[in-house]
Amino acid sequence: MARRDNLKRQRHGRHGNRKAARIGRGVACLALLSIAPLYSHEADAQQPPAGAVQPSSGTTAPQFSSFLQNWANQDTATGNWGGVRTSLEDFGINLRGHWTTESAFNPVGGTAEAGAYTQQFDFGADLDLDKLIGLQGGTVQITFVDRGGASLSAEALGNNLFPVQELYGAGNNFRLTDLNYQQNLLDDKITFQIGWSPIGDHFATDPIFCHFQSGAMCGHPKSNSTNDPGWHNFPASQWGARILFRPVDDFYAQTGIYQANPNAGNHDQGFNLSFSGTGVVIPVEVGWTPQHGIGGMPGAFRLGGYYDTSQGKDVLEDAAGQSAVLAGAPFAERNGHWGIYAMATQTVYQEANNPKRGLSLFAIATTADPQTSKMRYFFAAGGSYQGTFANRDDDFVSFLVAYTRINNRLSSSQEDQNTISPGSVGIQRDEAVFEIDYSAAVTKWLSIRPNIQYVMNPAAAGKVPNAFVLGLYTRVTF
Repeated sequence: MARRDNLKRQRHGRHGNRKAARIGRGVACLALLSIAPLYSHEADAQQPPAGAVQPSSGTTAPQFSSFLQNWANQDTATGNWGGVRTSLEDFGINLRGHWTTESAFNPVGGTAEAGAYTQQFDFGADLDLDKLIGLQGGTVQITFVDRGGASLSAEALGNNLFPVQELYGAGNNFRLTDLNYQQNLLDDKITFQIGWSPIGDHFATDPIFCHFQSGAMCGHPKSNSTNDPGWHNFPASQWGARILFRPVDDFYAQTGIYQANPNAGNHDQGFNLSFSGTGVVIPVEVGWTPQHGIGGMPGAFRLGGYYDTSQGKDVLEDAAGQSAVLAGAPFAERNGHWGIYAMATQTVYQEANNPKRGLSLFAIATTADPQTSKMRYFFAAGGSYQGTFANRDDDFVSFLVAYTRINNRLSSSQEDQNTISPGSVGIQRDEAVFEIDYSAAVTKWLSIRPNIQYVMNPAAAGKVPNAFVLGLYTRVTF
C-alpha cells in the first residue's frame, strides 16, 4: 500500500510540474502583455516631431501596427462585424460573450505540489423588447455557459471550503444559465422578473466581490450556497420570480420565490428545466445605495436573509434528540432552514482630478441555521484601489481576508464518529484565506489578474498543511 501511495505521489508530482511549467509560461507571456501598456506613453513621447524626415521602411509594418492599435482600442475582441453588431443593437439585440480562465499553482503547502487550469465560455443576448415589439421597459435575457478544467483545491488542498478557482464547479458542463423576462414599471420604481436565473445574481451580491479568484466570495459569500443546497449562484440556475421596489434612488427592497433543487448544479443537469424540487427558497433584501453618501462618496449597504421550505438534515441529532452517530440512527429531518447576511461597501477616497480613481472598502457577515448549516458563521473584509499608476485608470489592486467558523454541532458529530472509529474523520473547526490581486486592463477587451492566495487550515480539519497559491485570471470580451 505504501509503495502504491509513493508511486501515486510521484506521478502526481510529475503531473504538477508539467502543469506548473505550462502555467508559468502563460504567466510570463500575459505579464509582458500587461506591462506593455504602462510604458506606451513613453514610447509615444520619443517619436520624432511632425514633419521630420524618417527612413523609409515600406508600408507593411506601419499598417500592421495601425491594425494592432485599432484592434486594441475596440470595445470587444471581435469588433463591430462590419456594422452588423450595431445594426443588431439598433434593432434591439445586444449580443455578448466572454472567455475567462483561472490557473492556480501551489509551490508551498497542501497535500502535494500541483497546478490546475479551468475555463469558462459564456455567450448570450439581451433582447430589448421596446425596440423589438414596442414593449417599453421589457427585456429578455438568454445566457449559455460552458465550463471545463481541473480544480487545484480537489487535487492538492483536500477540497477546501474556499476553492482557489471560483470558476470551477457547477457541473463543469455546458448549461443554460439565463432564460428570463424582466419588466420595469413606473419609471423603474418597480422591477419584476420571472424565469430561469440564479438567486445569487440578484441577492447577496456586489460587483466589488468579483475582484477575486477565491471561491470564498466571487460575487457573493460562499456560505449561502454551502449552507442551503437550494441557493444557486452563476452559472447554476433555477426557476423563480423576483420583485424589486425602488421608491427613491438610494433605497430598494426586493424579495422573490425560487425553486429549491439541490441537484441543479450537477453535471447532467445543464438543460434540465423541470419544475421538480424539494421546496422553495424565499429571499428578502433591503439596501441603501447612495451615490453621494458618507463623505459625499458612493456606497452600498445591504441586509438580507432567506428561508428554504425544504427539509434539511440535522448535523448532530436524531429524531429523539440524541447524537445520531452514537445512537446509530438517521439524522433528524428538520422542516425548513434559514440564513441571514449583512454587507457594506463604501468608497473612502477619490482622487480630486478623477473620481473614478480611488479606494473602496467592504465587509460581509453571514450566519445560518444551527440545526442544519455547515458554515455557522462567515466573515470577509477587503478593499480595492482603482487607478494604480499614471494612465492606468482601469487597473486595480484588491485584497481580501475571509474566514468561516464551522458549526460546533457538526464538529461534535465528527467527534462522536471518531469515538466509534478513531481517526476516521477530521474534526472541522475553521478555515481562512488571504488574497491580493492586481488587475491589468491590457486592452478594453482583455484583462489579466495575477494573484496570490494563502489558505489557512484547508478543509478546516487540521490535516492539510497551509498552502501558498499563485493564481492567474484572464478575461476576453468578444
